[in-house]
Amino acid sequence: MTLAKTSHITKQVELKKQFNKQYQLGALLAITASFIWSGNFIVSRYAIHLAGPFSLTFLRWTVATISMFPFAYKNFKNELPIFKQNKTYFFLMGLVGIAIYNSLIYTAGHYTTAINMALIGSIIHPIVATVLAAIVVHEKLHWKNISGIILGIIGILLLVSKGDINNIMQFKFATGDLWMVAAGCCFGTYNVYVKKMPVGISSNSFLLCIFAIGATILLPFSLYEMTYVQPIQFSGQFVLIILYIGIGNSTIAYFLWNSAISKLGVGKTALFGTLIPLLSSIEAVFVLNETFSLFQAISGLIILSGIVINTWPSKKVHG
Repeated sequence: MTLAKTSHITKQVELKKQFNKQYQLGALLAITASFIWSGNFIVSRYAIHLAGPFSLTFLRWTVATISMFPFAYKNFKNELPIFKQNKTYFFLMGLVGIAIYNSLIYTAGHYTTAINMALIGSIIHPIVATVLAAIVVHEKLHWKNISGIILGIIGILLLVSKGDINNIMQFKFATGDLWMVAAGCCFGTYNVYVKKMPVGISSNSFLLCIFAIGATILLPFSLYEMTYVQPIQFSGQFVLIILYIGIGNSTIAYFLWNSAISKLGVGKTALFGTLIPLLSSIEAVFVLNETFSLFQAISGLIILSGIVINTWPSKKVHG
C-alpha cells in the first residue's frame, strides 16, 4: 500500500468521525429543543385565559429580546452593516418566523385542544420544511426523508388515537386546527430560510434581530388587544409563564434548533418535531400522574425509528 493511499484512507476515516460527531451533536440539540417546546402547547392552552394571543406573543418576544441582548449585542454591533444590507430578509424572518407563527399558535389555543395543536403542528411542519428545502436550498429529497416523515406521522396518529382507529375517524377539524395548519406552514418556511442566513451573521445576533423585529411588529396589535379586546390578568403565575415561553421556549430553544439546522440540514432537523407529542405525553406521566401505556411505547418506537432512518449518516463521505 502506497503512502499516498494510506494518507487518503486516514483522511477519510477522520472525516467520517467528524461527520458522525456533527450528526450526534445536531440530534442532541434538536431533541433538547423539542423537549423544551413540548410544554408550549399545554401552556398556550392555559394562558389564553390570562391574555390575548397578540399580547402573549408580544410579551414572549419582548422577554426573549431582553434575555438575548447581553449575549448578542457585541456581535450585532459588529455585524450591523450586514444586517442593513439584508434588511428585507431579516424583516421577513421576524414577520413569518416570530410574529405570525407564534400569534397563530396562541390564536389556535382559543379554538382547539392542546392535543390537536401538537398533532397538527408536528405533522405539517416537517412536511413543509422538507419539501421547501428541496426546492429552495436544494436539499436532496431522499427516500430516508420520505420514509422518516411517514413513520413520524404514523407514530403521532397512533399516539393521539390511543391505538383505536375509531378515534381517528371521529377526529373533528375545528377553526383552531386551521390556524395550526397555517402555523406549521410558517415554521416550516422559517426552518428553510434559516439556511439562507447571510454569511458573516452569528447565531445569537441573528436571533436578537428577528426577536426584536417580531416584538416591534406585534406592539400595536397587542396594545389594541389589551386595551379593547382582552385585558391582561397579571399574577405571579402569569409572570412565570411569560418567563418560561420568553426564555426557555424562545431564546434557548430557538438557539438550539437553529444550531441543529446548521449541523443536520432542514429536512432532518424538522423531523425531530414529531417528538413533541410523545415528549408531552411522557411529561404528563410526571406532571399530571398519567399512566404510560403500551400504545404510547409503540408509537414512540415508530417515531424514533423514523428519526433514526432519516438522520442516519450515509456511508459515503466526501473529502
